[in-house]
Amino acid sequence: MPELPEVETVRRQLEPQIVGRRVLFSWARLPRITQPSVEAFVAGTQGQTVLSARRRGKQLYFPLEGGAHLLIHLGMTGRLHVEDAPPNFDAAQLHKHIHAVLRLDNARQLVFTDPRTFGALAVSENLDFLKAYGPEPLDADFDEDAMTQSLAKRSVKIKAALLDQKLVSGLGNIYADEVCFLAGVHPATPANAVSLKKLKLIVSHMKPVLEKAIANRGATLKDGGYQDIFGEYGAFIPDAYGQTGKPCRVCGTFIERGTLGPGKSARSYHFCPKCQTI
Repeated sequence: MPELPEVETVRRQLEPQIVGRRVLFSWARLPRITQPSVEAFVAGTQGQTVLSARRRGKQLYFPLEGGAHLLIHLGMTGRLHVEDAPPNFDAAQLHKHIHAVLRLDNARQLVFTDPRTFGALAVSENLDFLKAYGPEPLDADFDEDAMTQSLAKRSVKIKAALLDQKLVSGLGNIYADEVCFLAGVHPATPANAVSLKKLKLIVSHMKPVLEKAIANRGATLKDGGYQDIFGEYGAFIPDAYGQTGKPCRVCGTFIERGTLGPGKSARSYHFCPKCQTI
């Protein structure tokens, strides 16, 4: 969290705010989340004009005038917003969770905040990371039949397969649970044990679910962690994820929670035990 719909919401909101603007001054801290280094990040962004705002999966990237790209990954608690820039920059006055500031040529500044510091900032001349992403349901050429066949070959749990960004780009915990719910498939069923009919149903729900979530500016769960660049919460309410103990909207049975994998690496899933028995 945030996932594709939340990141796409941020991208769309940022586009008119920063594209075409020149970065007059850059500041960053925390070398472990700023690549290749704080100094290189500052040098690579300062004086550059932002040419466009793009996204792949959960990754934001902004082509810069000099040929490099500003890369921003929000991680679990990262947030971007644009605000009026104060007359004088004073890092000592910044909130402790602010880790980067890019002052623009219109007296505004782009601010990156990340309380848990799982996000990442980078400047890179290549976009090699794009090679790691599989097809995305929002792509114009997304092939539903090919994706169905790819899922049918996987022996891992269907939710684990849906979370594999090399297989299908863009689904995270929330929206993987959502497509399983809509298709009536238990998230812990091995992908190759799900019928082709059900797999096709899962795939057919991917694009509509993501588009619906984007139209509602994403989802904000009970932790309140996600806000868009204007400080607003997402209005999308999932049917399954995060709804443990609440009645299923279809049958009224209480939504349950389970886990995939051991220990700290375990992923949660949410399901209706009556509607999702397969």
